[in-house]
Amino acid sequence: MSIPTVKEFTTDPESVGVSARQLGHIDQAMERAIERKALKGIVTLVARHGRIVQFRAYGEADQGVPMSTDAIFRLASMSKTIGAVAMLQLAEQGRLSLTDPVADYIPAFADLEVLQPGPDGRPATQPLDRPVTIHDLLTMTAGTARVGAAGRPGAELYSDGLRAKGVCDTMHPLDETLEEIVAKVATVPLAAQPGTRFEYSNVAVLTAGRIIELVSGQRLADYLQENILDPLRMVDTAFFQPPQKWSRVPAVFETGSLRRLDQLDVPGTDSTQVPFSPVQRFDNIAGGLSGSAYDYFRFAQMLLGGGQLDGVRIVSPNSVKLLSTNLVGDLRDNFFSHAWGYLASVQVDYNAIYNYLGLGSYGWHGYWGTVYRIWPEKDALVIFLTQGSPEPVAAWPTQRAFFSIVPAALLD
Repeated sequence: MSIPTVKEFTTDPESVGVSARQLGHIDQAMERAIERKALKGIVTLVARHGRIVQFRAYGEADQGVPMSTDAIFRLASMSKTIGAVAMLQLAEQGRLSLTDPVADYIPAFADLEVLQPGPDGRPATQPLDRPVTIHDLLTMTAGTARVGAAGRPGAELYSDGLRAKGVCDTMHPLDETLEEIVAKVATVPLAAQPGTRFEYSNVAVLTAGRIIELVSGQRLADYLQENILDPLRMVDTAFFQPPQKWSRVPAVFETGSLRRLDQLDVPGTDSTQVPFSPVQRFDNIAGGLSGSAYDYFRFAQMLLGGGQLDGVRIVSPNSVKLLSTNLVGDLRDNFFSHAWGYLASVQVDYNAIYNYLGLGSYGWHGYWGTVYRIWPEKDALVIFLTQGSPEPVAAWPTQRAFFSIVPAALLD
């Protein structure tokens, strides 16, 4: 079966209720960002009613190399939602329940305790009030935290515990498998009781990825290929890219200076080289996929279509609802103030750092400056891709401009 081309999905904006004149402001905003050297290169995509109405590349992918719309970006945490869909598929098949204790699959989780600062300042532990569940992993309320967490009781201790075990949850290619990494994670006392606090956590997602492997009997990369990437014909999405596609992967440029980076500024890592890595044991569903804007459009359009695209069903409408509904109540993201569904943030008010598209929109962003949002009420989606490091705060004004322009272009 042939892959529908970008051209086949593209239409005149006015035919789907989008102002072509207003979309023109995207070009102006992106070009200003390039001119003032806020970003080196950008790809943007806007779609409505299943049709692409704006898809452009700006700036450079590398020194002297123009950016192209078929560039293959390091998606970083945009990978997470793909992992959530994989888990939801297995739940739909009755192969697991989202309320299952993680210990049913990884027994060491039954022995976990919770870290608390003791009265003498030394770490103390207490037993779990209840088991950690798969639901907790997908909503990031499992009591785990991220490496580098700071300023919250238990989170710093947990971060230190991960480091002591040699666990780094950033995006570099470790010569370890998910099984080996999660085995270490399962020995670190938690930062909080399950279900009591939201803590953004890559290791929670890695643990979910390991459960997918255990339930499916497949390596995670193989499961994703067979059940998501191939059915959606996402031909450019992978943890590691083949050599013939390396030239399509943009370089990473340092935020502010636009100095070309050959490795990320985290000691001992070479994150910028992940797509080309000869070490290919770590299927990092928390942040290791790379892919093109058109590929991710196909994934996002599947979600916007209630779980299907081109007549191929990936998940049910009910699963999409779980992914895109606030499931954490008032337990809000402590560094972006988002509500959270299954590995996707959900906009429930205008208090988040990112305002995104509008109430009810959902999606997520990635370390390198990548972001996608889906707006069910308007049957619209957007994708913004760039490659900068450290996490390009310099990209935020440009992204905010993008998110301001698009809603104004929707005519109904």
